[in-house]
Amino acid sequence: MKERKKWPIVLVWWILFISLVAVVAYLSFQSGEDAKELGKQTILQFAESQNEGGLVSQEYLDALTYKIRQSGRVIAFIMIGIVGTITIHISFYKSNWLARTTITAVVLVGIAYLTEWLKKYIPSRHYSFEEMMVSILAVIVGFVFVSVVTFVFKAVKGFFRLIMAGHG
Repeated sequence: MKERKKWPIVLVWWILFISLVAVVAYLSFQSGEDAKELGKQTILQFAESQNEGGLVSQEYLDALTYKIRQSGRVIAFIMIGIVGTITIHISFYKSNWLARTTITAVVLVGIAYLTEWLKKYIPSRHYSFEEMMVSILAVIVGFVFVSVVTFVFKAVKGFFRLIMAGHG
């Protein structure tokens, strides 16, 4: 009965994980010009508001666009790392820890690697080893965050069980 109640939760996590990966893939695989145009007006309005409505130089706008896009990449891949780790671990909870961890790491690093490597085949996009490493590091941060929280939760739970067993 427990299995039947669990599948909707697992399904929601898979939908969230696949959606995050799909959004990142969509943004990563656009042509360079389409990617630049996507947020150009919003970034321009943001830059003008930061300069109190004054004119902003193209150099400033380009630097701000780069910072926003790189920050967005890091946040997106951390989220993929967090959601992907949770999704895989709750989907395969009966598997041993090493198998779940290995599968999770391979899947997450693979996604981060492929979203950058496949840019080689997209017109006006370029492959960047540095950006690939940032993406891989971000999914690892998400993975480690979930792993540490899970470990701490289990350690605290075990500690309280030990205390309660001593009082029983």
